[in-house]
Amino acid sequence: MKTTKLFKLFATFCMMFLVSMSYGQDVGGIIKRKVKKRAKKKIEKTVDQGLDVIEGKDPNVIGDGPYGEVVVVSRDATGKNVPIANFIDPGTAIFVDDFNTERPAEYPSKWTQIKGSLETNQIIVGGEKDGVIQTISGSTDLKPSIKGDNYLGNSFKVEMQVYFHEKGNEAYYVNLKNSNVVHGSHSIRISGGIMWSGSDNLSRMPGGNPQPGWHTLQISFNNGHLKGYLDGVMLVNDPDISRPGVEKKSFTHLEVNILSPSITSTPPLKQMVTYFAIGGKGHTLYNRLINEGRLIMHNINFEVNSYTLTPSSYAVLDQLVTMLTEHSEVTLGIHGHTDSDGSNSFNQTLSENRARSVMEYLTRKGVKASRLTSTGYGEEKPIAMGSTEEAKAKNRRVEFVLKQ
Repeated sequence: MKTTKLFKLFATFCMMFLVSMSYGQDVGGIIKRKVKKRAKKKIEKTVDQGLDVIEGKDPNVIGDGPYGEVVVVSRDATGKNVPIANFIDPGTAIFVDDFNTERPAEYPSKWTQIKGSLETNQIIVGGEKDGVIQTISGSTDLKPSIKGDNYLGNSFKVEMQVYFHEKGNEAYYVNLKNSNVVHGSHSIRISGGIMWSGSDNLSRMPGGNPQPGWHTLQISFNNGHLKGYLDGVMLVNDPDISRPGVEKKSFTHLEVNILSPSITSTPPLKQMVTYFAIGGKGHTLYNRLINEGRLIMHNINFEVNSYTLTPSSYAVLDQLVTMLTEHSEVTLGIHGHTDSDGSNSFNQTLSENRARSVMEYLTRKGVKASRLTSTGYGEEKPIAMGSTEEAKAKNRRVEFVLKQ
């Protein structure tokens, strides 16, 4: 009798153990699935198809918005808001203009006038000369001179450095256009520390109007998702800027409108732009070459005072080989440029040898030498003025020029 009771007690214990194990595994599975689901949502929220900043990767990128979205605030070591660094990858640049090579009192050579009037000028910033465009009329419209007006697509970025007096009705507009769709435009307006996305969204900078001076506008567009930043603070995070009956998932080109607060005052308050760039995702080297007529490459590097290519340059040059292989009709002039350090004669020889090294690399990879020429220009053709390290880095470059 006692044996039977012990057996039943043992059987009951085993059953309870198995049930508890099963329950524990199920609970663990539920928790694991919930964690994975939350992680998946976090990834989907922050990656943004690879075009935008990976929020949370940089310790200076902080903050949560009222709806759970990640708000990007880029700050320097002192805690001051600053523009997002390396916002546009040079390898994706479709159009860049810092106005440094323009003669004063001319219309900027890379831009097409739509209406109004402006001029180029040189100003002193931090003890260095810097190129700008500045308004002459109260309202000015212009656009990048890119052949065909069909260069944006569904993923791109825009960055511009502008001056605000913080007076009157001054404003900068970036008008995204779609030549293929009626009413397919979308306007981003920046004025008085406020950013408007279209006509129904606005957001103000924390702390009120920014101080008079230079400010940076950064716009990211990716398959309908528009983000806008002023001095590193996200003011627009619109996941779908299309509206019923109007498709705005892509754009063909853009225009810029500048409003000056008091162009007739004494002295006149002129609006100024010192830098403008457009970066794209998926814009091939070939498309950039055809649109611009040249490829300016700052990521082809050489050993110091040498014409020996560094290994980091190989991947870029291999992309060029692929493009030339796919488009056998393309012929290129390879132009080498240096900064102004050293003597003129040394820099001239160095630039010639560097251009020749690039040509030899391409021919070793199978590109026919008859499709290429190499030329060195030394320090004769800078694209950045001044003696700062940044200016020197811009001037050290290799350009690939489309030959007709």
